[in-house]
Amino acid sequence: MGLQQSNASLQLRNVTVGDEGVYICRIITPVVYTEATQLEVFARPSVLLPEKATVTEGEANTLQCDITHFYPEKLDVTWQIQNGSQLVPADVTQLYRVCTEMAVLNADGTYSIRSGITVHSSAVKGREIHIICQIKHQTYTGPYSKTVALTVLAPKEPVYNAVTLISVTSVISLLLVISVIGGMLLLYRHFHRVPPSVSNILKPSVIYANVPAELKCSIKRIRQRELKVKWYKATANQDIVPVSDSQSELDPVLTTEDLSDQATLQSESRHHVSILTVCLTVSEDPTTYQCVVLYRGKKITRETTVTVKVEPSFLQITSIPQIPKVERLLVLCCRVENFYPEDVYLEWSRNDGEQIRTVTHFGPFSDHKRLYSVWSKIQLVMAREDERTVYTCRVYHSSFPSPGYKDILYHINTQGTPPNVMFISCEPISPQLNDECTLNLCVKDFCPKDVSIIWSKNGERILSGVFNTPPSLNVNGLYSMWSFLKLIASIENQGSQFKCEVVHSAQKEAEERVFTLPHLDRQTL
Repeated sequence: MGLQQSNASLQLRNVTVGDEGVYICRIITPVVYTEATQLEVFARPSVLLPEKATVTEGEANTLQCDITHFYPEKLDVTWQIQNGSQLVPADVTQLYRVCTEMAVLNADGTYSIRSGITVHSSAVKGREIHIICQIKHQTYTGPYSKTVALTVLAPKEPVYNAVTLISVTSVISLLLVISVIGGMLLLYRHFHRVPPSVSNILKPSVIYANVPAELKCSIKRIRQRELKVKWYKATANQDIVPVSDSQSELDPVLTTEDLSDQATLQSESRHHVSILTVCLTVSEDPTTYQCVVLYRGKKITRETTVTVKVEPSFLQITSIPQIPKVERLLVLCCRVENFYPEDVYLEWSRNDGEQIRTVTHFGPFSDHKRLYSVWSKIQLVMAREDERTVYTCRVYHSSFPSPGYKDILYHINTQGTPPNVMFISCEPISPQLNDECTLNLCVKDFCPKDVSIIWSKNGERILSGVFNTPPSLNVNGLYSMWSFLKLIASIENQGSQFKCEVVHSAQKEAEERVFTLPHLDRQTL
């Protein structure tokens, strides 16, 4: 009906992030008319911060600001402190600690992020301050702020009442009854000479190479003066010789190393725990340990074999080419390096749940330190609808804590990723007159790696004293770098405005950060 009225409009309802892209309208009359338009989707973040919070005097409290369901991903979070009439950024003093996590991709294509600030009660003047979480996002015309009032509470004092006294009296009575029963049990055990109870050797579920770990053996129902504990170590290619009754106490095992002088014994009444701290290398894997408990001319032996693990030190997905191109071959390579033992399993999948079946593995192969590495590769031809698809390489290895695997993500992005430009900081924070100081700026999570950084002072470009680190590849496949400007805190530079401009091909416009070198007060001078 709309076409009969010369209306070929397309109406989108309940627009989501997935609707973003290029839409093409083609009309055949029979002459073909084609028009295209770009739809950009924005989602304003939802910000959750409590209006009021408390901190007990002498303690610290962490306040969390949850920012959820926003799009696009780029978002800046800063904290400010309003202490009386004074308003200062939280990152200029050591009394506050700010921690902002990386943005997390939600199932609907939006992003969420969490930022926290830890405040000690000593930083609060007048028993109350206002803490401001300021957010900058493309959906806001200006910075958006949420404020929480933090109040200091006096430490709680114990309250005694009749109920408390009755409870204490009941507990004491119960303890007396237990003591009498325990004394009778001790007398019974003394006359019946029950042998001690010796546990198996307890050890951590995962023991890492070159990291100290404790082996523990628990012994019960025996006095400390009747007890002696010996520890022995045997390598994997040695056979442990059982201790015979004819052997002396000083030579219970023939081909093992005596480590008894390295062990400690923790005793509490008739309960004892013998602890041996071990630190093994990969070349010592596996190693067998014995704990021999000697008492009243008898012995009880417990034995365990220790194996070590090394968690991969390098997990990363790289791509060829670095910026994917539509209808071109894209090669993704997952590198897992420096792990032990060699048993490892890798699987690939897309964020829509599809498993990648055609995978090429290289390795595992070992180096001179007996550490292993493996590479896994997939190939695909980029389609236009693959934009923003996320590929995951899941790595299973026994060195990982529960659930036993780690995911490495790669986001398809044909446009590149603009840098996340931090704020300029000064080291030291308050430089002395005529001392050297350094302005530093962190530029992170961008791709491709080519980026231009320009420093200026009061509008004039600075060429000397500037040092940029080479862009380094992060685990997420994006690049990061630092830019430094060394200068003298002279009278000429005080109050000057230093500006750093960052230019990147994925930006819509260049980003600038400004820092004003503060004036020194007369006492400092």
